[in-house]
Amino acid sequence: MKLIFTFFLTLSLSVCIAQDAMFVHTATAGTITVDLSLIDHPDLNGNPNAKLLVSHNWNPGGTGGIYNNFTTGVYYSAGDSKWGVYNESAANMVEDSSYNVYIAQGSEVFLHIADLANQGTFASYSVLNHPDLNNNPNANIILTTYFNPNGLRNDHNYGVWYDDIDGRWNIYTEGGADIPLDSAFFVGISGGLGVSAKHQATAGNISGNYTVIDHPLLNGDPNARFTFTHNWGTSGNTSNVIVDNTMGVWYTGSNWSIYTEDLSAMPENAEFDLFIFDPTLGVTNNVLEKLEAYPNPVASQLTIEASDMINQIEIFNILGQSVLILEGTSNKMNIDVSSLTAGTYMARVTSGNSSKTIKLIKV
Repeated sequence: MKLIFTFFLTLSLSVCIAQDAMFVHTATAGTITVDLSLIDHPDLNGNPNAKLLVSHNWNPGGTGGIYNNFTTGVYYSAGDSKWGVYNESAANMVEDSSYNVYIAQGSEVFLHIADLANQGTFASYSVLNHPDLNNNPNANIILTTYFNPNGLRNDHNYGVWYDDIDGRWNIYTEGGADIPLDSAFFVGISGGLGVSAKHQATAGNISGNYTVIDHPLLNGDPNARFTFTHNWGTSGNTSNVIVDNTMGVWYTGSNWSIYTEDLSAMPENAEFDLFIFDPTLGVTNNVLEKLEAYPNPVASQLTIEASDMINQIEIFNILGQSVLILEGTSNKMNIDVSSLTAGTYMARVTSGNSSKTIKLIKV
């Protein structure tokens, strides 16, 4: 009995820790000082080395709805020993506005300083240099501006684009202004407790100032949490659209959407990179503890092996679309993935009442 209790206690703590890694912060009268709202979180308090990704959430839980038409960033207050969300323009923080906040669990978020050494062809570009991004046009990137370490405000709307000549991703200002030298960004990539996905605004999913997202981790869940960044893409793509607007996310009652804070029309073909929080990625249990997938990267034949019988394997592409479902009858399954196009996929493996999601690279 003690062993069983210890297992469930450990599992419960794992779930709580995972869920706490991405949370909603609401700016209240008690947390706001002028343009800043301080966050009270045990993993952030007294931790100046934390790395955060943040997006405005219009109606967490599907209720309410508060706009904040100001570009926001994050700031660590040494005097308060707390992190905060602030308006880059120095405008007063909007009371009751809410923000999805993700705390990096490892190397899935890194710090980038825009300086002369990495300035792009124009001063409105800053070139990223990271092994997971270089020569990877399918990468997903999330940006959050960061006041520290150089004490610079950075009041611009930002996106990312891929230079297929140099094989590098660039941060750029949507309005074409110069990026302030020595300004800092937290840059999120794949990994941690997030699932990377892409969404493109089309005539079929745009309604006025917002575009509706269709993804299994978001649909029907008003408490889902995610961050996003505009992705201009590679030159010549249909996604080559400028979106010089402050944006946020909101729940329509059945789906999550990305919207413009100033209510201007959502541009058709605009593409967005999503980082969707999935707490199951941080939960281990006895059933799937020894889950293996090999070879990974894979060209044709993939083997997935678990300690117990696998009931189902479902593979999703980066858009969150299910591309392959297999029912299992043993603890080891061989899967033909040769028909899948090269890229990043997520495989959700179910065994009994437990499941685990793993990332696959198809070459």
